[in-house]
Amino acid sequence: MDATIDELIEAGCTLLYFNFSTRRLRLLELSSKFSIILDMSRLKIIADEKIPFLKELFSNFADLHTIPSKEMSPNVIKDYDVLFVRSVTKVNESLLEGTKIRIVGSMTSGIDHIDRRYLRKKGIKLFYAPGSNARSVAEYVIASLITLAKKNGFKLEGKTIGIIGVGNVGTKVAMMCNTLGMKVLLNDPPKYKRTKNKKYLSLKRLSDADIITLHVPLTFTGRYKTFHMVDGNFLKCLKHKTIFINTSRGRVVDEKALLKYYHKLGGLILDVWENEPDINIELLKLVDIGTPHIAGYSLEGKFNASYMVYKKICKYLEIREQIKKDTILPELKKNIVVSIKNNDLIEILYQIIGKVYNPMTDYKRFMEIVNLPASERKNFFESLRTNYPVRREFCNYSIVAKNLLHSISEKISALGFEVKITYGDPAINLK
Repeated sequence: MDATIDELIEAGCTLLYFNFSTRRLRLLELSSKFSIILDMSRLKIIADEKIPFLKELFSNFADLHTIPSKEMSPNVIKDYDVLFVRSVTKVNESLLEGTKIRIVGSMTSGIDHIDRRYLRKKGIKLFYAPGSNARSVAEYVIASLITLAKKNGFKLEGKTIGIIGVGNVGTKVAMMCNTLGMKVLLNDPPKYKRTKNKKYLSLKRLSDADIITLHVPLTFTGRYKTFHMVDGNFLKCLKHKTIFINTSRGRVVDEKALLKYYHKLGGLILDVWENEPDINIELLKLVDIGTPHIAGYSLEGKFNASYMVYKKICKYLEIREQIKKDTILPELKKNIVVSIKNNDLIEILYQIIGKVYNPMTDYKRFMEIVNLPASERKNFFESLRTNYPVRREFCNYSIVAKNLLHSISEKISALGFEVKITYGDPAINLK
């Protein structure tokens, strides 16, 4: 058959594929207009080389080829069936037109880098991984707040935090903040519309919060669009010395307005930037903690994204899942010994994150960008993300302490750590 798949689709043909795993002939419905077939004996995947665990997950049923993200082009990917990308790759007509790509997998929780309208028009199936790195982002927020509390000498207990966006990440942030004794205010207009639950408050009700943290998707249209939702009007309504955190998407914030009203803030933590990778250096100089869009970059978060896409593709193609999570993700159970002087929660947590994950390490590395020529900054930003060191989530660590108060051990455990208290006897596992 000499005709391309696109030519057959335009001609109104129906295509079939034979699933060699189930020995069945099956129609794959990709849109209301046509069906398509992938021959499993020749399924070809092209992927960003920085996506982890691809070989372990996909090489048993497909031919896998990886390339640097900067080499993604129509000519390079044209003869492949499946495309796997990260958020650095824009997936749209410019990339896909004239290719044989029938499935796109994005190992990300958000998909604002993907033209979903074009994919639907062409009948290209999309799989991604919402919530895959939610735990990682939540831990970043908590670690950053603990760091700032230690640096500026305040307690988190009793502080009011306003969480804008109560999805996968926002829910976990709320749980952790409750654990630390903070008062949590929630804002999520779409959820309020669906549920009419009065726990979802208006933005105006959040204006008196001590801390505001954003966990919304980036949307440009509709009643609940989030592009530049944080503008001058938003910022001038915040109370004096509010701590502001953004780990969602950079373009949710109007950075010109943020610079204008920066003097009102009591702290600024930014992991995302409006024009990544061409970031605003003047804004970076003002932050208390700034990082290059790595809040969700724990090893678990990265694995979850690949694994979720793997499971969805297996289900779609009726392939029996052969890979289990615990057979790939390396185990880590590391003891973290902390010294207890006065059972001060922030002091203890600061000791812990210093040995587990301290965002100041990423911040200091990121600040090197300030001294680089403007022409080198974009590549430096991307290199920090591409070559990000391994970071493990809280559940991988056992906190060992002598004479730790039970009330504090419960809080540490509720954050996800294992806790072992010693009284001169063998460690007692309290989890």
